[in-house]
Amino acid sequence: MTNTSKHRFFVNPELITADRIVFPTEEARHASKVLRLGIGDEVTVVDGAGGTYLAAIEVITNKGTVARILSKTMEESEPGFYVHIGVGLLKQASRWEMFLEKAVELGVSRITPLVTQRMQKIAFNQRRAEAICIAALKQSGRSRLPVVDSPTKFVKMIEGSKALSCRMICHEASDNAPRMLNLLKDRPQSVGLLVGPEGGFTDEEVSVALEAGWSDVWLGERRLRTETAAIAALSVVSQAI
Repeated sequence: MTNTSKHRFFVNPELITADRIVFPTEEARHASKVLRLGIGDEVTVVDGAGGTYLAAIEVITNKGTVARILSKTMEESEPGFYVHIGVGLLKQASRWEMFLEKAVELGVSRITPLVTQRMQKIAFNQRRAEAICIAALKQSGRSRLPVVDSPTKFVKMIEGSKALSCRMICHEASDNAPRMLNLLKDRPQSVGLLVGPEGGFTDEEVSVALEAGWSDVWLGERRLRTETAAIAALSVVSQAI
């Protein structure tokens, strides 16, 4: 059963019991002050762990909103594959945030901000990143919140991704490399993607990835910004599997 309430909220699983949902303060205030919801109104709640609930409001105040669960579905609007993308940190926060939003919409499972040799920025706002992902989760109709890692060294991601069945590094110099669709034709259940920062990966980083079993792939003739390349790669995966 797919619920049809147009009002969607995010509530962590620890605030959900077998038959009741307790809204956190921010979501409770949004329900009462912004949406002007009342007793008996039906809402959709996602828990970020795969659960989507249709619920009816029983109590609503600025700081305390409780809803009774009417039905529950699992993995609603979730893709049938796992995709982990590592992306070089961007200097402009707005471009990084746009990437996060689109990555969630495209079904990403895990996002790793990469610390690379050519990176221009180290500062990273974890709380802000998670808030953007939650907003995109609600907007897109997904039910599972992607993991957002803290900034991670390139080599560490390479070493920690050995279990992924298909691993691809996007590299502008790889014009003779296979296209992504060729590597995805067998519909792998788990995919790893690497996209470099402004300036791209160094030849040394590409060599490290290739030696670890990653395949280099080419995204076309035009030079793409980091966030554009990442979104393009995720789009291919979402359509191919």
